[in-house]
Amino acid sequence: MKDIRKTSLAGFYLIGIGATFVGIIVIMIMNLATPVEFTIQQIKSLQQHGDVFFVKIATQRFSVLCVVAVLSSLPFILILRKVLKPVSGYFEQVKSGIQPSNKIKLKAKQSLINLPFIMVPVNIVFWIIIPSIVFTVAVLVGIIDSLTAVIFSIRSMMVGMISSAIIFFAMESFARHRIVPHLFPNGLLVNVENTAKLSISKRIRAFYRLGSLIPLVNIVLTLLILYWQVDSSAITAKEYGKGVLIFSIVVFILFFVGSGFLNRLISRSISDPLNQMLFTMKEIKNGNYDARVEVICNDEIGSLGDATNDMILGLKEKELITEAFGKYVTPEVRDEIISGRIPLDGEIKQVSILFSDLRDFTRMTETHDPKLVVKILNQYFEKMSQAISGQSGLILQFIGDEIYAVFGAPVSCHDHHERALAAALDMKERLALLNGSFKQKGWPLLKHGIGIHSGEAVAANIGSQDRASYLLVGDNVNLASRLQSLTKELGAQIIISSVTYDHLQTESIKAIFQKYAEPVSIRGRSRKVDIYLNM
Repeated sequence: MKDIRKTSLAGFYLIGIGATFVGIIVIMIMNLATPVEFTIQQIKSLQQHGDVFFVKIATQRFSVLCVVAVLSSLPFILILRKVLKPVSGYFEQVKSGIQPSNKIKLKAKQSLINLPFIMVPVNIVFWIIIPSIVFTVAVLVGIIDSLTAVIFSIRSMMVGMISSAIIFFAMESFARHRIVPHLFPNGLLVNVENTAKLSISKRIRAFYRLGSLIPLVNIVLTLLILYWQVDSSAITAKEYGKGVLIFSIVVFILFFVGSGFLNRLISRSISDPLNQMLFTMKEIKNGNYDARVEVICNDEIGSLGDATNDMILGLKEKELITEAFGKYVTPEVRDEIISGRIPLDGEIKQVSILFSDLRDFTRMTETHDPKLVVKILNQYFEKMSQAISGQSGLILQFIGDEIYAVFGAPVSCHDHHERALAAALDMKERLALLNGSFKQKGWPLLKHGIGIHSGEAVAANIGSQDRASYLLVGDNVNLASRLQSLTKELGAQIIISSVTYDHLQTESIKAIFQKYAEPVSIRGRSRKVDIYLNM
């Protein structure tokens, strides 16, 4: 976006004056090229006085033409200035360092959007009134007959329609690329009330009618002039044919250039926003969620651009959620949950459950600075989380100083038993390294106990409508928690149930566990349980 201090509204005035001036020249050329007797006789009479005289008169008439164009544009300029007053007032305040009020900004937005729609009827009225006055005077002084004057007036009005269309689309283009980005940095032009809009279908129909029908109508009008004057004219049929050919070539050239310029304005009013949207889509495809569609219109493309920006914001939020979710679970688990392939309303899963709890944590919180305790706990959780997620485990909860994790849910895996054991052994090694770091800092050392059990459990979203957690429910979950508590009594770092041990396939892992001498009683269970210990 260009610096707002360098933004100028002068382009609107240049477009209005330029289009009017060119329109007058086009009418003059077409009228001079029309094969009617008075035009031919005037040219011949000028040439009889010599080429120098002819050039002098032509120069004088061109100068008068320029003056007429400027004077005729004064009412147009005054109206344009009045319409642009809210916009110029807004920019004057901004350039002065004053923050415009919402009311001033709204009026500036409305004026900018409605500007082309206001100036077109103003310009059309100009092209109806001025030619009518000029050719009426020409009839009164006897330069042309009344029928030719009517034809020329109608022709001027039609040229004026093309001139008005060029003014509309040129002003719209100038506003879109120079002014709109400052007033509408976030788009949303369609939300501005009391503004006009031109749909894409109407743009296409406007080009067809202005670029095709008007040139044909002009040719038909000229043929009518020839038809009505053929009896009274002293010009031969050959001269008439030559005149028609010259006029047709002139009309072709003028309207080919004019319709080409109009076609460029209309096509760019459609293609430019679409190309910008396609570029933004490529950026999004490449993962750039900061890209935005620059919305510069209030038609269907503008609405599509606003909707695209909303979609991009949604994708960015989803990406942020995905990244945040990935901090708590493995990418595989994250992707499964987000994809919706995992039912969260309850399913029976074969899993291994791990509980880990710090020893003497309550005493440590009583004797040490709370900020230090939090720092120690965060570092512990970080290292333990890395061990668990490294084996595709999912931490379901941090409960005080306790870790509750599962292997085999929500994404099923046949080797969840070994993954749970591998994670527990990694946790043991990481704790030893962490304690080494704590010892150097003079911080208290940590001890923990880990309990693991495998079996069926119901995996579901548990909680209220406002807040829920993905948890496991069942007796096997309770047993894993009891095994963790048992590590305190038996002085072991890791205790696993015989169910988990019997499913282990790796002999090296089985070798580091020793079977406890006898089955143990577990609170809440009638039957005793065989366990294996790692000290």
